[in-house]
Amino acid sequence: MAKNKNNYSSIISVDPITLISYEYNKNEINVNKLEKSKKDAFITSYIPSKDIINATIEMSRNIPPEDLKDAIEVKVYDELGLDSAINYSITYLETETNDAKNRIYNVFVMDSSLVSERLGPIKKHTKHIDYATGTPFLLKALYKKNLLESDGVNCFIYFQKEDAFLAIYRDGEYLYSKSLHYSLTQINEKFCELVGERVDEKDFNDLLTNDGLKGTNLEYQKHLMKLFGEIFLYINDVLVYAKRSYTLDAINKIYIGSEIGDLLGIEEYAQSYLGLESHEFNFNIAINSKEWYIDQIHILMMLSAQVYFDERDDGLNFSPFKRPPPLFKRPLGKLIATVAASIVISLAYPAYQLGLNYISQIKLGQTSTEFRKLSRQTTAIKNQLASLKNEKNKINALLKKESTKLEFRKKLLDEIYAKKISYPMKAVILSELFNITNKTKSKIENVEFNKDIFTFDIQNRSDKKITEFIKKLTDLNKYKINTDKIVKDEKKNIYLSKIYIGLNDE
Repeated sequence: MAKNKNNYSSIISVDPITLISYEYNKNEINVNKLEKSKKDAFITSYIPSKDIINATIEMSRNIPPEDLKDAIEVKVYDELGLDSAINYSITYLETETNDAKNRIYNVFVMDSSLVSERLGPIKKHTKHIDYATGTPFLLKALYKKNLLESDGVNCFIYFQKEDAFLAIYRDGEYLYSKSLHYSLTQINEKFCELVGERVDEKDFNDLLTNDGLKGTNLEYQKHLMKLFGEIFLYINDVLVYAKRSYTLDAINKIYIGSEIGDLLGIEEYAQSYLGLESHEFNFNIAINSKEWYIDQIHILMMLSAQVYFDERDDGLNFSPFKRPPPLFKRPLGKLIATVAASIVISLAYPAYQLGLNYISQIKLGQTSTEFRKLSRQTTAIKNQLASLKNEKNKINALLKKESTKLEFRKKLLDEIYAKKISYPMKAVILSELFNITNKTKSKIENVEFNKDIFTFDIQNRSDKKITEFIKKLTDLNKYKINTDKIVKDEKKNIYLSKIYIGLNDE
C-alpha cells in the first residue's frame, strides 16, 4: 500500500457486528485494534445483505435521464409500499435486456437510520468510514482484480454468523442477490431443536469445520443431513426463481463458503440438490494468509477498497460517515483561500505598480533610442527609392521606344514569310495530294482555295478507296483534315466526298 499513490497508509476492514478488524499493508494482513487504527488508514466496512431490500423494476426508455432518479424512487415507494415517514437510501443498477420499450433496474433500498445505527459503533473508534457497501456487491472486486474471469454465470453462497446471502453475477456484472434465512446462528438454533439439546455455538462451528457433514456422531450426522437438505432445497428454489426471472440457461460455477471457514462435505449437497460442482470460496491475497483463516468478507472489503482507489466510484458506497474532503476543497477552505489570496493581492499591488513603472521607464528610453535609429534608416531608404524610381522611368521610356521598333520588324518579317513560304506550301500540298490520289486510284473533280483552306471533291468507285485516301493523308500528320460523309451517286455508280485540308499548327 503506497501512501504516495492513494494517500492512505493501509486498508483497515471492520466487521460492523463484531468490530473485528484487520489491517492490509505491504501485502500482509494482520489483526488490527480498532481503537488504535491509524488516522491515515482507509476504513472500509459492509452492510449485511438482510438490511438491503432488493427489487427489480421496469422503466420506460422515454424517461429523460434527468428525471430517471425521481421516477425510480416514486415507483419503488409505490411498488414496495415503503413508509414515507422513513428516510430511505435508494440506489439502482441497470440490467441488460432486449426489451426495446423498457429498461430493467435492480433497485436497492436501505433504511438510512438503520445504516447509521449499523455503522455507528465503528465511527466511535475511527470517526469516519471511507467505504461501506452491501456484501453482495463486494464480489465485484473479484472480477475487477482478475481473481475470477468475467465470463459465464457464477453463483456465490456465503454463511455468516448473523446473515447469509446468495449472489449471482453474469459476465462479471451483478445480476441478482438474496438474503438467505439460514445464518450460522439460525442453523445452530435449528440443529439444537432437532437434537433436543443445547450445543454451544463454538462447539457447533467446530463440528461443521472439523467433522463437517460426515461426522462420526451418527445422531448428529442424521440431523445435520436433514437440516442441510432443507437448506439446499431452499437454495434450489431461489436459483430456479432467479434463472426464470433473468432467463438464465444455467449456472456455470458455484462458490460456497462461510465466516468460520470451509464446511466439510457441503460439496456433496451442492451436487445432489443443485446439480453443480461447488468451488472453494477462498480468495486470500496476503503473503501470510496461510497462517490463520480470515473471514473472506474481510478479503473482499480489502479488494473493493483497491478497486475504489482506481475508480473513485461512490455509486454503491452507502457510508454516511465518509472522510471529509481536504480543507482546500471545502467551502470554508475555499473561503479562507480566497481571503488569503485577496490579502496577498492587495499587498502586492502597490509593489507591482512601482516595479511596473520602473520597467516602463527603462523600456521607454530603449524605445526612444531605437526610434531615432530607425528614423535615420527610413530617410536613407526613401532617398534610395526616389533615385531608383527615376532610373525606372528612364528605362521604361527606352523600353517603349525599342518595343515599337521590334513590332515593326516582326510585322515586316511575317509578311516576307507569308510570301516566301505560304505560296510554295500550296504547291507542296497539291503535289502530295495528287500523289496519294494516284496511289488510291481516285479522281479529283474540283479544287478550291479560300482563306488557307483547300477544298477537294474526290470520287471513286469504291468507298474503301476514299477511306484509304483520307487515312494516307491523315498519316502524313502535316495537315488538318476534315471531311463530309461519303455518299454514293446511284446513277453513275460512284462514291463522292468533300475533303477540307489546312496546315497543321505543329
